[in-house]
Amino acid sequence: MEEIFSKEELMIFLNQIEEEGLSEFEVTEPYFENRLLKVEIKDGEYEAELTGKNNFEMPISKDEYWDKDEIPGFREYKECLISSGFVEYENWDRFKHWIRSLYESEKDPGLSSESIFLTIDTNLAYYRFISRKFPLRYDDMTIDAKDFDYLLSSIVESEIDHHIRDKYGDSDLKMMGMHTEIGDIRYEFRNRGTLETRKSKFATEELNYLRGELNSARVKGKVSKTDSEKNDIMIVESLEEFCWEKNIDVALLSTDRNMGNHAENAEIAFFILEMPHSIPKRKKVDSEIILNLLHDMALMYGVIQVPELSTDLLGIWGGKKDDHYSSESVKAWVNPGSPVESQLKRDMNVLNSLKTF
Repeated sequence: MEEIFSKEELMIFLNQIEEEGLSEFEVTEPYFENRLLKVEIKDGEYEAELTGKNNFEMPISKDEYWDKDEIPGFREYKECLISSGFVEYENWDRFKHWIRSLYESEKDPGLSSESIFLTIDTNLAYYRFISRKFPLRYDDMTIDAKDFDYLLSSIVESEIDHHIRDKYGDSDLKMMGMHTEIGDIRYEFRNRGTLETRKSKFATEELNYLRGELNSARVKGKVSKTDSEKNDIMIVESLEEFCWEKNIDVALLSTDRNMGNHAENAEIAFFILEMPHSIPKRKKVDSEIILNLLHDMALMYGVIQVPELSTDLLGIWGGKKDDHYSSESVKAWVNPGSPVESQLKRDMNVLNSLKTF
């Protein structure tokens, strides 16, 4: 059985696991069949156990591998944990207090006579920061992404777009088959994006969210293809100029301390999110984070496997369309004999029939 699930529709998949009486399931990567995640289910709650950093050591010589950068490592694993919301930024509580103060000043004409626009640096697009972190709940208040206006730098757009370029060819797939355990499923990768391209497509969807759902204004700037530090300076300078022209205030969000220095010199408000220093071995999480993890890992690795269900979840496949990216879809290969095959087929038939109305 092959079926494309949006991220929300993957909830059917999770529900079916529980209905089958399975108390846990594992998620593995396809290249060396290492475990990425073990999820325990109890009374509709999820507790996830992560794998250790040593699990990402490549079990072959770098000299004999066609391109070591095409195997996601611990860095990419950690990126999935951050983008999914499994681990929080070190100063997350301080950010919530800061954004609430910004929200209150935006809503109170006595505190500020000018509009406040949020803007993100390139790095936060890769973590889907705005689309994943809002609505944000703090004390008794809920702050929605649409409570703010947004600016989007053309330099940020260009930096991300610059990395959407490479695809797997037949020679890549041949070498992938020789040096890993991925098997024939790799042929779904033909003419699909390499690891760097997949990451950038993920970030592009955050830009599409800002442009589409949040109607962000575009700030033009000159981009350098070779000097990222120069781009950081140009982002801030173009924001400063735009704000003066339009008589607005802007607040810059980034994980880069240097961006904070540039913003401070330009007298632009900013908040620098601190990357997590440690990762918990186990953590109780809600279904939304599990769904985020399944999608983000499938896209990062190209495909992930759920052995207990004889199921592969593909993040890239032949024929993947733009709306599959925007709906954060995965393609499920449910192998014959899987304990969830018949029920999933029935549920998806019902769901697809409802879509026609």
